[in-house]
Amino acid sequence: MNQRDFGQLIRSGQRTVSGWERGESGVNAGAQLALDEVFATLDPVARARFDVLAEETDMDRRQFLMTTAALAATAGTTRPTVTPAAIDHLRTTMHSGMLLDDSLGSDAAKALVDAMARTCVTLLPDCPELLKPQLSRLTAEAVASSAWAAWDQRDVKLADALFGQAFEHAVDAGDTDVQAGVMAHRTDLAVWTRRFADAADYADAALGINVRDRRLADYRALRAAQAFAHANRRQDARRQLETVSGDHVAETTPDKSLAYWMAGWVTSDVTGSVLEATGDRRGAAESVEDSLRFIPDHAARHRALTLLRLARIAAPLDLDRSVAAAKQAVALSRKNTSPRLRGKYAETRQLLAPWENTSAVRELDAFAAAT
Repeated sequence: MNQRDFGQLIRSGQRTVSGWERGESGVNAGAQLALDEVFATLDPVARARFDVLAEETDMDRRQFLMTTAALAATAGTTRPTVTPAAIDHLRTTMHSGMLLDDSLGSDAAKALVDAMARTCVTLLPDCPELLKPQLSRLTAEAVASSAWAAWDQRDVKLADALFGQAFEHAVDAGDTDVQAGVMAHRTDLAVWTRRFADAADYADAALGINVRDRRLADYRALRAAQAFAHANRRQDARRQLETVSGDHVAETTPDKSLAYWMAGWVTSDVTGSVLEATGDRRGAAESVEDSLRFIPDHAARHRALTLLRLARIAAPLDLDRSVAAAKQAVALSRKNTSPRLRGKYAETRQLLAPWENTSAVRELDAFAAAT
């Protein structure tokens, strides 16, 4: 979209837009109102990218306005009629996208997942009032799925912004299970990005929300324990681990629980993370290794990430054990092409640098190069 077309969209002239880009003038009230109207029509991924860009302190004005124009061009104009059957079809398709992402990674699933989020948001304004809570809940799940896909693509700022949007939709739906679930996801992301104070705050917020889904309650407790352990709130971490029921040994499906992947392996894996954060490296390695036997075959990314966690924990204790786990993760990366998985392998390999002249690590490098 060029300056002239963008100017027409927000009822301003080409020369005015050019002046904004060069920093020669500010945006007047009328143009700002028009920009706000355009922003309200954007799909969730476009809005989140806009939010991330707007927060950059070194952002250049021309890039900001060019991005605004590009995102404005994505705004939809048609408003189909929403029916209960349409919501059911959307839910089925969205759940298929989530399972595809679990199995093959975001490279395979992101387009479908983002399309579902975009469709849900587009339908919301004209949704009949009686159906709006259902569609708002579905929108929250869909936008959260887009957040997971962005995270897997290693765009963590975009992922965090999308989780924020998902929580807003969950509030609109009045669904406390989805609110708590999204906040638990945001807790997990904050731990991953080493924002441990934020993670503890998100965990506290999640724990303050009433939930009905007991599988989700266990998942929330695990993520809270992990956050508290990294934030040096060890007693709180132990208390949360003690609340985990242990009733959910196997995974279920997305239509049964928002935390459908919550299973015995998640409990063991996150417990290992808590033990590692509190200094019990040997206990952490045993717990993480124990989780591997519970991970289903289709969850290649989960298994590979868990193996890489084991490799990092075990390296100072047993280098051969560490390298063996890393090699298994590399082999799994052939099946699941997750960018997040590739990034975590690079991080793991960097941690093995003190042993890079050993035969074990040289064999790992040769194996990775051949994969």
